[in-house]
Amino acid sequence: MYASLGQALQENCGIEYVQKTITEDRNTLNASDADKRTPLHWACSTGKVDVVEYLLKQPDIKVDEKDEAGWTPLMVAICNKAIPDSLIETIMERSDVNIEMTTRGGQTCLHYASGKGRLPIVRKLCERSPGLIRTRDLQGQQSLHRAAAVGHPNVVKYLLSQKCPLNASDSFGFTALHFALAEGHTDIAIDLIKSGADTLRTDKEGHTALDVCMDRSIRQEFIDTCKQEGLDI
Repeated sequence: MYASLGQALQENCGIEYVQKTITEDRNTLNASDADKRTPLHWACSTGKVDVVEYLLKQPDIKVDEKDEAGWTPLMVAICNKAIPDSLIETIMERSDVNIEMTTRGGQTCLHYASGKGRLPIVRKLCERSPGLIRTRDLQGQQSLHRAAAVGHPNVVKYLLSQKCPLNASDSFGFTALHFALAEGHTDIAIDLIKSGADTLRTDKEGHTALDVCMDRSIRQEFIDTCKQEGLDI
């Protein structure tokens, strides 16, 4: 016997168990555990698409509940590649979902979609709420910082096309260019420079983006490419 529906989902119960439990006790539908996670949080976290779809059809489902860390089910779904874009869009389009909510760390759905490289979701979020592109988390990072750091060139290009702040610095003075080179994503760094990134901008310790590229081979490759393409660094 499971202590809660959330625990049952964590332990890989099937849709039949979920349906039976909720039918017998409607209170289990939105019941939260010690981490304030609801069954919808756990269904998204464990990638149980059929359970997510079933829960969303319940008229009294609470879709925008936050867990202890401030994550909504939508945020959890975005970070799980097992949840398809189409289902995430279904959640986003609900009238009872606020796509601008933030976690305790200040991250939005756009931060997570950008960091996970989910371009279709990034597009939808920007279309519905253009201001998200400028939202900073508690470390001062915007979505462009996340995409550049993790290495998602298509997301970076899209965000740039939406006029996101190109040279914005986070709390440590890192720009998207700093993140790209620090993580060895030279292709993204080139795109940023071509878009007008300031190569001389320094972080709070006085380091340029090139300074924080610690891998010598990657650094040299980047320098050579810039020379070949006539880019001033």
